[in-house]
Amino acid sequence: QGKAEGMVGAPAIGLIVTAVIGILYQLLSVILNLLGTGIGAFAAASGESGGMGSLFSGVLGLVFNVIWLLMGGLVIFGALKMRKLESYGLSMAAAVLAALPCTSPCCFLGLPLGIWAIVVLMNQEVKSAFRG
Repeated sequence: QGKAEGMVGAPAIGLIVTAVIGILYQLLSVILNLLGTGIGAFAAASGESGGMGSLFSGVLGLVFNVIWLLMGGLVIFGALKMRKLESYGLSMAAAVLAALPCTSPCCFLGLPLGIWAIVVLMNQEVKSAFRG
């Protein structure tokens, strides 16, 4: 079990760091959206109507922010469980969620770290060391 703990430690910390960066970004996005200076405001100022800019503004933008905040919290919770070798399913869900492109502003971090965590979690020694 000591070897398995050593194997999951670094990817779990990487997932936590990625999720924290994503959460901070989403909190900033919420503030900018509430102030009317988010992505949608820039799109409107440039004369663009509709498209991606309007998707991330207003109430819909806040809904996306809340969803991404919740996903970041789930990644952190799953990564903490992963470090303790508890709840294999939740640990795997956190790794997969982090690896999905565009589920956080940290795609460039989440994708490789999520894949790394999945590979480590698929290791038979690690898998058998989990409790629950």
